[in-house]
Amino acid sequence: MVVLSDSHMVLVRIIRGNGRISRTFVGTEDLTKTRLILLYLSETHLRDRLFVKDFVHNYRISEKAILIHDSFHDTVSDTRFVTKRLSSLLSEAMVYNNAFSSDQRTFFYPSGKGYKLNMELVSQLLSPIQLLILNPVLPIKGKPQLVDSTKLIQGIKDSADISELITFTDNPLSPLGRKGEIIRDKQDVSRLLKVYEEEKAALELAYSLRPARLASPSQYDA
Repeated sequence: MVVLSDSHMVLVRIIRGNGRISRTFVGTEDLTKTRLILLYLSETHLRDRLFVKDFVHNYRISEKAILIHDSFHDTVSDTRFVTKRLSSLLSEAMVYNNAFSSDQRTFFYPSGKGYKLNMELVSQLLSPIQLLILNPVLPIKGKPQLVDSTKLIQGIKDSADISELITFTDNPLSPLGRKGEIIRDKQDVSRLLKVYEEEKAALELAYSLRPARLASPSQYDA
């Protein structure tokens, strides 16, 4: 069975035993009007093999989602490698996904001092899958270059109907991740720092992305 889609309909091609192809339209889907989850992985997360293992095998993604990750080693080549590696590991764990270096297609375009997400393209790519993985590599003056991933996150939030932005504690086993706290303001950070001082960096990251929920990759909680 081969699944093709665009922003208007999903087409399923069933290849029968006699080699003939039958085409069945199974419905319409317009993801430009669908709420999406936005997941963010920092370089700290990407460097932690145990974190990545937990995320790949134990974190359930129950809705359509976009995952964007930070740059890796501050190089385009390493960042692209991480994108492909995440996709491969998630595929092995039966998470249906597709991954792109963001300069491969026009995923983002300049808008003011930031970026906007090409929702028509995202809608097409997400229709038959659960997760779309993107990185912060954009074409700038004809060359692939790294950009601030947080600016891309803001661009996604400005362009798509995001139901929730989720990032993660630095320690996969931290009780803070189990609580699912939503960081909205400095008061939330101050309150939680009194108990979870070891997660200061994660709390500050969530505040910079606010509002954002802090989760644990080892929990089935998305």
